[in-house]
Amino acid sequence: MAELAHTLPASWYCSSPLYQLERKSVFMKSWYLLGPVTKFRTVGEKIAYEIAQRPILAFRTSGNTPFPSSDEFSVICAETETPLRYHITPTGLIFSTISTEAPSFHDFFPDMEPLLARVDFTRLPYRHSIKYEGNFNWKTMIDGYQECLHCQYTHPTFSKTYPSTFYAVHNHHNFSQHIADPSRPDDGLFLYFFPICTLNVYGGGMSSFRVCPTPDPGVTRMEFDYYHLDAGDEFAEYFGFVRQVAMEDFELCERAQGNLGAGVYGQGVLNPVKEGGVAFYQGRVFELVCAQFETDRHIDHDADIRVMAMIYSQAIPTLLAVLVGVVFVYRVRSASVSEKTERHLVCKECEFPADWWTGRDIFEVERRAIFSKTWLCLAHRSRFAKTGDYQCYDVAGFSIFLIRGKDGEVRAFHNVCRHRAYAVTKKERGSAAVLGCRYHGWSYNVYGELVKAPHFDELPGFDRSRNSLFAIHAATTDDGFVFVNLDSRLTVSPLERGFHDAFENHVQLKAGSEWVFGDAVDGSFNWKVATVGHGAFIDVGRLERAVRKKSFLSSILRMLHRSQGQSVHSLFPITSVYAVSGTGCWFTLTLLPKSEQKTTVRVDVYGPNGGSTCMVGNTISDLLKKRVLELELEYQLYIDRAEQSGFECNNTEKEVQKNILDRVKSHSRLEKLQGTEVFPASREPRQNSKFQQADQLCKSLDCKDGTQRKDLAW
Repeated sequence: MAELAHTLPASWYCSSPLYQLERKSVFMKSWYLLGPVTKFRTVGEKIAYEIAQRPILAFRTSGNTPFPSSDEFSVICAETETPLRYHITPTGLIFSTISTEAPSFHDFFPDMEPLLARVDFTRLPYRHSIKYEGNFNWKTMIDGYQECLHCQYTHPTFSKTYPSTFYAVHNHHNFSQHIADPSRPDDGLFLYFFPICTLNVYGGGMSSFRVCPTPDPGVTRMEFDYYHLDAGDEFAEYFGFVRQVAMEDFELCERAQGNLGAGVYGQGVLNPVKEGGVAFYQGRVFELVCAQFETDRHIDHDADIRVMAMIYSQAIPTLLAVLVGVVFVYRVRSASVSEKTERHLVCKECEFPADWWTGRDIFEVERRAIFSKTWLCLAHRSRFAKTGDYQCYDVAGFSIFLIRGKDGEVRAFHNVCRHRAYAVTKKERGSAAVLGCRYHGWSYNVYGELVKAPHFDELPGFDRSRNSLFAIHAATTDDGFVFVNLDSRLTVSPLERGFHDAFENHVQLKAGSEWVFGDAVDGSFNWKVATVGHGAFIDVGRLERAVRKKSFLSSILRMLHRSQGQSVHSLFPITSVYAVSGTGCWFTLTLLPKSEQKTTVRVDVYGPNGGSTCMVGNTISDLLKKRVLELELEYQLYIDRAEQSGFECNNTEKEVQKNILDRVKSHSRLEKLQGTEVFPASREPRQNSKFQQADQLCKSLDCKDGTQRKDLAW
């Protein structure tokens, strides 16, 4: 059975060292579309570009004819004013390099000019340019451009004019020709110039864009140029049409990139016909990067040999002395190796790092050490009244959703389509028997099974059953609390249920409670700050004492008029449950970390469906918003104090943070022993030779660079 084509690994969309290798292997050796000659009318007006952190200037040097000759135009490096090669095609397009390493234009784009001769690119005047950044890798945008399989789902307005039925992509050496409608070859012509440039002739006008990578692999700068005969209403209508398509792509890319960077999705499959353009350009990137990697490795190896030879020849006596000393020290200390190992793994001098509240590296370890393998209480089963009811959550970068099946069981899944990593549902909550991804139409039932995959079912080797949603361990207690555990292993430590009977009796939760009200408030603070003041968390499986009065969460309750009769319990690490006496209602507050300095606080109110419960819900929501504003100010005080004197907290606060720190330390020790990041939530993609080669290349770059794994302060 034929092997399906696969995408590049998700790691290639998130790695800084890999992007630096792309700069050398792809960007420094390519040609780039600057625009048609109509963009360069004014002599001496320098137009700036920046491609892969190389700034260049393009300008007309002389002449007054519409079409400049080769000696009337110039492209230079903006930093050194060194001339760069450029090429003007017979139909008026200007291309340039950004370094001397690129081949000639005709070697890079052989046989392209006859195709360009079909369109006179000098007839449309330049009108407007815009640029902005998006939170996605440059390849995420090119992935979408290089196919129109998604158009009917993502671009409904575009699809009415240019149906995707006849849309075809023809790949050539370093460029692709897109034809929307063979009956109208001069309208609906889309050209992709490897690696990041496009030219689009449709809708009565012409546009081009450049997908410019930034040093951050998760951020890309989009640059658009627009051309049209009319400068008035017709251009305004055309501009609105193409901008709508661009913004639809923008939203698509940001959501897909979020899932690519979450660490769960590894690789997807490609339709060799409908997504042949994606496979073509990804194959070029893969080929060039791998070739450069091998070249650099041989250079590094030869350099290492030369260095070692020099050391050996010039310093052999010193080396022998050092070796003797090492052997002596080893023998003296061998009896206490195990004791010393612990000291090396975790520094005892500083229990808490100074950036405990702000560190990106710390937050990433928390994602792996806590949120990837701890039972998290997210909801109550009364939240899901009927089959298909679902609720989405974003927890520490993991997009997940809970949904009720036909059997009444509440299940959990990662909100990531198995095809190309887009969200299965964009709504926060709803009810549906089938959830359909709005990227390419893959649809899943309430059990996470793939039930529809347009244009894939007929492909040899495609198996729906192997493309179900990534299921998450879920458990519902007898009193209705729904817990999830993102650990990808088939079996995990079971949820301990012993405390729940006592808990239910203590807070007097009603079995017939209904979900009545929900709200969420975004705050600029680290999630751990919101736990300061708890005497202790109630870990899953054991009942602990109530939250102390200084707690962020309990402080909200003290602001309520009837706070004296409340019972409060905390479920480690992010949820607290409150019973409001005299009202018949109770509610949960859940901390949903978004980053090291961003947290969403969610409130869900349960009880008899009536006016008193709704009143309590609205009151809690209003007070929560006020408290979040106060907490943002308090968080800044924590940061200022840490910058001045390092981490400080009293014994009560330290008890809470120590619980978190112990888990982070334990996981950090595990990673140091294994020599790599241990990500319990990640899913192993189907193994194929290309994926293994690509993923291993990326991992070796990350290890060598060291930027993907920094030792924490302890």
